[in-house]
Amino acid sequence: MKIVDYKNYGKCALFERNGVQVMVTLDVGPRIIRFGTAELNFLNEDLDRNVSNGGDYFDENFGKGTRWYLYGGHRVWKSPEDWETYTPDNGPVEYEASEYGGSFVCRAAKRFDYTLEVLLDEKGGLTVKNKIGNKSSAPAELAVWGLTVAAKGGTLVLPLNEPADELNPVQNVVYWPYDDLADERLKVGKKYLTLKQTSRENAIKVGTFAKKGRAYYILGGKAMKWECLPEKGVYGDFWCNFESYTNNHILEVEWLSPLKELPAGGEVSMTEKWSVVDAEGFDGSAKSLEKFE
Repeated sequence: MKIVDYKNYGKCALFERNGVQVMVTLDVGPRIIRFGTAELNFLNEDLDRNVSNGGDYFDENFGKGTRWYLYGGHRVWKSPEDWETYTPDNGPVEYEASEYGGSFVCRAAKRFDYTLEVLLDEKGGLTVKNKIGNKSSAPAELAVWGLTVAAKGGTLVLPLNEPADELNPVQNVVYWPYDDLADERLKVGKKYLTLKQTSRENAIKVGTFAKKGRAYYILGGKAMKWECLPEKGVYGDFWCNFESYTNNHILEVEWLSPLKELPAGGEVSMTEKWSVVDAEGFDGSAKSLEKFE
């Protein structure tokens, strides 16, 4: 592990193993701001701070003029989404790190602490544990929400569920109020759901229950692969454990845990596994997808 200064993020922890680089912010966040190779970062870096939020809620709870910034990369949130979800994590991160991993904590929220734990294995696979701790005196019901903001210009690929028989449904597809169902960026086939990040400004978001628990983001002849198998329990957002949002700035790959009762002083987590895989020859067709599935 090295401490480096990275662009306009300040100090970051850098981990490298078997050709894979991982970088976690230390002066803001935390965000996993880099995952990939020396030549290719799969994660979005919002260097111009294009995505932010402010207003009365932030003024009243965090001080006048405070804003929440996306920053890019990967973060952990709570769901269901409300204003409390948007914690302005603009200060230094509390952390402990070793050669290939560490624990990175944001304590800026009033009721919850948010922690990212990462461990880079000898093959270059990354385990990401998203954790939420309840530091209030009252219990809460929530889901752990891991959001990865992917670099511009790629294609999300989600393998869809296999049918059990000819009588029962196989897949739910959930939409948001601002969606255009004829949007050319989104395709839902028999085997895969794909969503492209383009320069189109209007947003689209889609959700589903992904039994296979894996997804890919294809960029530059390679793919970032996520593995996050669903757990038993009740899921929110019309039963989604996977969601994706895109506009002209970003594409987010989002995994959610079931809703969980979090007692005062308790902690809940959700684990994702990331890796870099070859995707040379991908052209958007099901046949090309099957080459690396």
